[in-house]
Amino acid sequence: MSIRYTDYVRMKTGQYQSVGKFGEDIYVFEMLTGITDTSEFHQISKQEFDSFEIWSEEAPQYPKTYEILARPVLCSGYLGKAYLDPSLLRDM
Repeated sequence: MSIRYTDYVRMKTGQYQSVGKFGEDIYVFEMLTGITDTSEFHQISKQEFDSFEIWSEEAPQYPKTYEILARPVLCSGYLGKAYLDPSLLRDM
């Protein structure tokens, strides 16, 4: 599997974040990070994808967002992380 972070298809957007897919069945949460707003991608389930509009607005503590951000970074725009690491994929 050779999936690059630029293969991401954004499907729903929020402020500094979005959800979308790699391929047909890898759902991901994209968070813009750092001084240059570099993308980091964390795997999410189809259910989390479907309910993005709800949990992404759960201010002030954003519990679901922080839960997802604690998951491994599948790939990112940072040097050395451009390709998706398939060993980090979970059955969701």
